[in-house]
Amino acid sequence: MIQFRRPPAALRLTLLLTVPLLAVAGCSGGSHASTATSPSSSGQVSRTGVEVIGAVGVKPTLKIPTTTAPKQLDTEILSEGTGAKVVSGQTLVANYLGQTWDLKSGQPNVFDNSYDRKQPAGFPIGVGAVIKGWDQGLVGQQVGSRILLVIPPSLAYATSDGSSNELVGKTLVFVVDLIGVLDKGVSATGAVAHALPAGYPKISSVSGKKPTITSVKGVKVGKNATSVLLVKGTGAPIDPTKVLAVQVIETDLKTGKETQRTWDIGPQIAPAQQVLAVITALSGQRVGSRAIAITPSKDSSVGIAVVVDVVAQY
Repeated sequence: MIQFRRPPAALRLTLLLTVPLLAVAGCSGGSHASTATSPSSSGQVSRTGVEVIGAVGVKPTLKIPTTTAPKQLDTEILSEGTGAKVVSGQTLVANYLGQTWDLKSGQPNVFDNSYDRKQPAGFPIGVGAVIKGWDQGLVGQQVGSRILLVIPPSLAYATSDGSSNELVGKTLVFVVDLIGVLDKGVSATGAVAHALPAGYPKISSVSGKKPTITSVKGVKVGKNATSVLLVKGTGAPIDPTKVLAVQVIETDLKTGKETQRTWDIGPQIAPAQQVLAVITALSGQRVGSRAIAITPSKDSSVGIAVVVDVVAQY
């Protein structure tokens, strides 16, 4: 798996699988873009000589030439989508494969890909949350596109900052399938389900707006998580086999302090099965739903209150 410099602050929630973000590195550099139109007998050959084999949405195979790697960012549209354009500050949902330009021990070096995990990644784009080659190459592209990025070290991992990242100083080649985009502040939209029963926090919850936990006084924590539906969504039924885009608020019940809020950075991606296992009130519901859960803390000192909005699924 690709190495990252730091975990995003809003991904501490233990009930969800977290997707780490590509780390910021390097300095700015030039770039240019085009649409690759030169297919070979088995795939598409890019301007840089990289051959990409495989259909959009399927794990690709890359054949990288033995020539010297480009010194600047090279962006090519292998297949152009017809969806919305990616805007800086949105959460981009994508599948990707990353490979170094140079061989490793004489073999192609695929250092990470999301296809094998069967789970796309979600990350803020254009705001410095990912390596600069991604920010510069993917903003402005259209959802549904397959993009080839050849990224020099200056826009990837130019320095190690004391880490043992094996990608430092390497030219990286990515194929990225753009699946969807979500605005940073997107919230659950649907009908208000019902009032909270006794033993739950006081909460300001309005359909289409980010919720706020206003008081945790009198909240009771059991041995297992409990949850209640707040907003009943009207989208597609939540599919346990898919992944969900979720917004999350977490509040420490001992201190009453909010410990994280994804509305500040954008939705996160998590397997539906894992979300539903804890937020059972979301089982059988639809995209656009919101629920609140009370869960014991790791050390069982008190617990946490978690509000989850399901804003999309993939």
